[in-house]
Amino acid sequence: MAVLKSYTCSKCGGILNFDSDQEFFDCPFCGNKFDIVDFHEDEIMAQAEESLKQKAFSSAREKFSSVLDKDPTDFEALKGLVLCELKTVKLEDLVSPRIFDSVDDAALKNLIARVNKYSPDDAELFNKILILQELSTKLKSYQGRSKALTSDQTRAKVDEGLARARARRIEAANEDFHAGYVFVVIGVIIGTLIFVFAEEWNGLGILILGISVVAAMVAESSHKESVLQANPTRNSRQMKTQMDSQFNRLIKMYATEYKKILELSSTATARIPVEKDPSEAKETFNEIDPDHQETVICSKCAAQLILDKKKRVYQCDHCGVAYGISLFFGMPMEKALNSMNTGRYSEAEKRFENILMVEPESFEAFLGQILCVGRWSKVSNISATDDLSKEDLSRLNELFSAAKERALEADRAFFEELEKLTEMLGKISFNRGKLDELNKEVERLESEARVYSMAETASFGNHLQKRSRYDDIERFEKENRYLTHDFHALKRKIVTMKTDSVLVK
Repeated sequence: MAVLKSYTCSKCGGILNFDSDQEFFDCPFCGNKFDIVDFHEDEIMAQAEESLKQKAFSSAREKFSSVLDKDPTDFEALKGLVLCELKTVKLEDLVSPRIFDSVDDAALKNLIARVNKYSPDDAELFNKILILQELSTKLKSYQGRSKALTSDQTRAKVDEGLARARARRIEAANEDFHAGYVFVVIGVIIGTLIFVFAEEWNGLGILILGISVVAAMVAESSHKESVLQANPTRNSRQMKTQMDSQFNRLIKMYATEYKKILELSSTATARIPVEKDPSEAKETFNEIDPDHQETVICSKCAAQLILDKKKRVYQCDHCGVAYGISLFFGMPMEKALNSMNTGRYSEAEKRFENILMVEPESFEAFLGQILCVGRWSKVSNISATDDLSKEDLSRLNELFSAAKERALEADRAFFEELEKLTEMLGKISFNRGKLDELNKEVERLESEARVYSMAETASFGNHLQKRSRYDDIERFEKENRYLTHDFHALKRKIVTMKTDSVLVK
């Protein structure tokens, strides 16, 4: 294992030996735990940024997350997470709309929603990235239609289709107009009858007949002109010009929003190291009763830990780990809740783990660990719009198994119901991702169909693909409606099961 260097324990002055493969480290003298970020925040940020430059997004994401566990509002780390999701190394790369081609739309939206909760002051910047994402989708649509019209064969078919459609509209307009000739015909008949049967009124008959004919000619001319104005000749080249004009308009909008992102980034809040919890800084060994010995179970091997002769360190004779007695006294639950409520979920989860070493059946500790995975502060905050990744679901499965096995019998029903709730949320999240994929595919197919439909040569294959995608969309939307309804009903039930817990309601 690669040893980094030695540091002095702030509790007892002992030497701390750090290993790069670990996250939390124990002092071999007093057993106190320290997070590597406490000593290496600048170094970790540098490593994260280097990983980002090398496009090692998974590694960079892990390092940015470790910094955010200590300071959830760190702008540089938040920006780094978003860049990892975009699979790019700097905000300047957003200059090209094509950057969104390989981005998971649902994952990006969920991440930015989470980022905005941590740092509302920077929400405007991150929301503009979503605006770029939407503009990118529209640009691809117009570009796809314009590209289809670059083919001579397609343009010829479109021109034929447009000409036929124009001819049909003119014919329909003429048929409606011809109905108005009834009045002209009546005038002609009256004029003719007067001319034939009333000689003294011949002049009047001729006048009526003439007026009717002139009116018919004027009406015909005016009608033709209005019909032609309402149905101008259009061709594929004009259509392509319109598509290109819309594309250029959106490109300008994209460039404007992109510049605003760079401006906001340059004035964003600088990264400030998070301050230590004052309650921890004031903690001393005098606050601990050395004569009070708890039964502590090792979280690594489940063996009982033994208090050393100085009554300062709990040691495991099986796996060799040691924990300072201070970890199990001095209101550990309050510290865990404080870490959770300030967004330091990784730290909170470790504190809940320490509590379970002393209280293996603790309902609050089991629930706290579960909530930390979804970054919730209480069960009532769990929303059907939240997103759970595969990694989150896998971790939740482990925690629920432990809770149902080790919690008190009276609490197991609660965890069984909560597990069902998170499984529903996982399914809803999965369906949302599929819906985003399907909607993007439908938009592409619709872009093709709009062009070919004008040529009256709609592709049967295109129609079948769209019908299939629409069926899938309807199926996923219907399933999510039912799941969301059941989700809210189950959540209300769960909240009523433990109304006395601060982690529930």
